Amino acid sequence: MIKKIALSAVISTLMASPSFADTIEYESCGVPITIEEAPTRAITLNQQATEVMLALGLEDHMVGTAYLEDEIPAQWQDAYNQVPVIAENYPAKEVVLIEEPDFLFAGFASAFAEKNVGTQEEWNGRNVATYLVDASCDQYNPKNVPVTTAPILKDIKIIGDIFGVKDRAEQLMAETATRIEKVRTLNPGAGRSAFFYDSDDDPVYTAGCCGSPALLMRILGLNSISDDIEGRWVNVGWEHVVQHDPEIIVINDAVWSPADEKIQKLKTDPVLAQLQAVKNERFVIIPFSQTVLGMRFTDGVENLAQQIEELDQ
Repeated sequence: MIKKIALSAVISTLMASPSFADTIEYESCGVPITIEEAPTRAITLNQQATEVMLALGLEDHMVGTAYLEDEIPAQWQDAYNQVPVIAENYPAKEVVLIEEPDFLFAGFASAFAEKNVGTQEEWNGRNVATYLVDASCDQYNPKNVPVTTAPILKDIKIIGDIFGVKDRAEQLMAETATRIEKVRTLNPGAGRSAFFYDSDDDPVYTAGCCGSPALLMRILGLNSISDDIEGRWVNVGWEHVVQHDPEIIVINDAVWSPADEKIQKLKTDPVLAQLQAVKNERFVIIPFSQTVLGMRFTDGVENLAQQIEELDQ
């Protein structure tokens, strides 16, 4: 049975929402997608995707979010609280179907694995549009080519086009580019050597040549001791760290690998304790969410720049 809706209610809804755009054609990691109108029942499958939506003021177009990896920044907390959390990690496909989404937005390719919510092609076949952030697509960003900040801006533009908020997107893109360029110009790292300490896999897990942590350090002017190793994330032996004796250690603070535990290890290990960065306590700490090429990356750049400046005072 089709419900009758008052004309005034329809007009009110349209006026309160971003204006519908013409037919939008875009690609999501090589998958061509066409939509006829702005989605109204979007679900984000990673925090990275969630924060793009919130930064563009699109919480009213969301019916669900999942996989929170860190705290939501204060400026987006109220908007985030309006969106139902449908799963702590990736939701089951059946949970997603219950929400009757018209758009699925993921921050990592793993979201669209068959074992998680299912492939983009599968959802597109159900008339549900999809989008995977550009930085997570190997087709656009090969693992052996250093990534740039372009994927962040591309995501903002495409989501702005899809939801009919191009003006907001253009403003956000300009602000993001300006903030990053300001830090690059300040060059707080000034060519000092640095080690990115992610986790204690044996050997240690760190930044390779070509991922977002390496980009983060390049923008700051730091010289990563693993910048010549191919890959976004790589394993190196502790002897590699000892041999290069970094001046600064950038520590990734994550739920699965807290910064304080790693600092304790550095200080108590008889060999690592002799590193100049450890003896001088030249540690800078960054939340995992600020290392990802999303809306928090700019915060990460500014956060580390401030910490490095404080080390020099």
